[in-house]
Amino acid sequence: KFPVVPVCWLDAMAYAKWAGKRLPTEAEWEYASRGGLDRKPYVWGDEQTPGGKWMANIWEGRFPNENTQADGFRGTAPVASFPPNGFGLYDMAGNVWEWCNDWYRPDYYAVSPATNPPGPADSFDPAEPGIAKKVIRGGSYLCSDVYCSGYRPSARMKSSPDTGLSHTGFRCVKDAPAPRGH
Repeated sequence: KFPVVPVCWLDAMAYAKWAGKRLPTEAEWEYASRGGLDRKPYVWGDEQTPGGKWMANIWEGRFPNENTQADGFRGTAPVASFPPNGFGLYDMAGNVWEWCNDWYRPDYYAVSPATNPPGPADSFDPAEPGIAKKVIRGGSYLCSDVYCSGYRPSARMKSSPDTGLSHTGFRCVKDAPAPRGH
C-alpha cells in the first residue's frame, strides 16, 4: 500500500523493463501530473489547502524541527491517501519524488522542442559538474514551503542515478499499442 522506496534510477529502470513498461519522460510526467489543468500552481488547482484541507503529503510546520502532520502523515503515506488529479492519478504531488527517464540539465527547457520534449542527450549540474543526474519530479513528504515547493507540478529536482533515498520512488508508464494495419 506504500510507495516503493528507497530505489535508485537504475533499479527503477530495470523493474520497468522487466514489467514491459518504462519510466516517463519529464514532459510526460508533468503533463500527467497536471491532470488536465493548465498553468495551475498545484495538481488540484489554485489553492494550497482548498477548504482548509491538505491535498498532498508534504511537510507542514517549521522544517526540519517541527512537522505538525496536519496532512495526517509524518513519513510516507499509503498510496491514494489523497484525492486523484483530473486524470485519475494519485500522488502526483508529495509523498515521494519520482524518477523520470530524462537526464538533468538546468537549461534544457530554454532549448528543447516546445512539444513533447524527449529530454537532453546528457546531464550537466552546475553544482556538481562531474556527477551525472537524472530528473525527479513531484516532491515528497519532506518538501515544505520554507525551502522546497517540489510538490508543485512545475518543480523539478535531480539526483544521481545510483542513489536511492527514503523519499524517492517511481511510477511506470506503458506506451499504447501501435494501431493494427488493415
